[in-house]
Amino acid sequence: MDNSPDKHATPSSDKVPFWRKMAYGSGMMSYVVMARSCNQFASPIFNDCMGVDPRLLSWVLGGSRIWDALTDPFMGSVTDNTRSKWGRRRPWIALGAMLSGITFSAIWLFPAGLSEMGYFFWFLITSLIFFLAFTVFSVPYMALGMEMSSDYNERTSVMAYRTVLSQVGAFAVSGIYWLITLDRFESMAEGMRYAGMMVGALIIAMGLIPAFFAREHDSIIEQQRGKVVAKISLAKSFKETIREVPFLIICAITVLMLTGLMMVVQLGYYVTVYHIFGGEKTPFLGTLMAVGGISSQVCTMLAVPVLTKISRNIGKTGTLLIAMGLSVIGSALKWVCFTPENPWLSVIPGIVMSGGLAATWTLINAMIPDVVDLDELKTGERREGMYSAVNSWVFKMGMSGALIISGYVLTWSGFDVALGSEQTADAIFYMRLFFTTIPVVTISLAMLLLLLYPLKEGRVREIQAQLKARREKEGTVEA
Repeated sequence: MDNSPDKHATPSSDKVPFWRKMAYGSGMMSYVVMARSCNQFASPIFNDCMGVDPRLLSWVLGGSRIWDALTDPFMGSVTDNTRSKWGRRRPWIALGAMLSGITFSAIWLFPAGLSEMGYFFWFLITSLIFFLAFTVFSVPYMALGMEMSSDYNERTSVMAYRTVLSQVGAFAVSGIYWLITLDRFESMAEGMRYAGMMVGALIIAMGLIPAFFAREHDSIIEQQRGKVVAKISLAKSFKETIREVPFLIICAITVLMLTGLMMVVQLGYYVTVYHIFGGEKTPFLGTLMAVGGISSQVCTMLAVPVLTKISRNIGKTGTLLIAMGLSVIGSALKWVCFTPENPWLSVIPGIVMSGGLAATWTLINAMIPDVVDLDELKTGERREGMYSAVNSWVFKMGMSGALIISGYVLTWSGFDVALGSEQTADAIFYMRLFFTTIPVVTISLAMLLLLLYPLKEGRVREIQAQLKARREKEGTVEA
């Protein structure tokens, strides 16, 4: 295939202005804070501080994401069928951002002195409300990113901006570890009350930016203008979406990646505290975890543009294999780098993994609009909202299952919160073993599955050429 720059240069009409990419990417700051904070701080606050059984917490984390996932297809159908002068997505993005910020803060404002079941039910109820608000924001937000350009490479660029800017939100999550371990707070739980309110304000502020300053590509707007569009039923839209084999491969890769990562997400905290620090929760612990998180985010911000450039030369799938390989290497390094002899070595695996994982999600999200093009060629309908919703549904269902299992993985290792710093040697060993090997196995399987993905660059460009010719014939775009 001819890969000359002239042949594959992005047309000026398909280029998204820098400021618009920045505006869209800013919303990912809110998304990342919402998606990560509950998972990362549920165990430190509700288990380690308040004494709630980790199995109960895993059911809250998993159950709330199942609830979140079940509402996604409905939200996808709502946004696909919305018609307003602000477009199909942006009114919902604005509403979701405001509701999410308020409800996130509420999770951590629990009353003092509750029983174990009292804290459990507080976390359960507030999480269900929060993740409903998160759905209202996340589904139209993800769909909007698919509509900002119709060019194969420019779509990757839009997702790269989104991924890089998401790391600013990740900085905030990492900084929470430092904040809640400050001596001025009586406990991490007290620190989290204040951190939750500050993060809620950040969610609202950053979430509103794409609602006001990002918009769909001109061709999408032109298709909507002056045209009565029949509403697409939820059942029909869902059925036709899950028929596309390339999309099913993307979904399967997503599930494998999430299974490996989320099953051990809680173990990172416990391995650090009880293996590296012997159970002592000192300010140095908070500093190390904050530095580790920030270092990973800096690496991500540097790696994504490089891998995005590589994808212009070897395509999305080839670059995705490289990114997954980095993730496997980074996970394997956990066994030797998480060591009490030199705590700072624990930063290294996160640095190696983060670049690979960020590029992985960037490229996977950039591949979904290509499937939307294929679907439009077959059906004549564009369903970015439904594809976004089903992908989000798969993402969250995979995450939910993995999070439910994660509490049991911690228990299977032999960890007992009542033992404090006196954890058994076997418990430490199995926590480390699960933490290291589970992601290596599942990500390796995802790499094998990627080899079956059929929509390479040449095929995508053929589809887009056919779509352009059909739209010109129908008069939906200027010839």
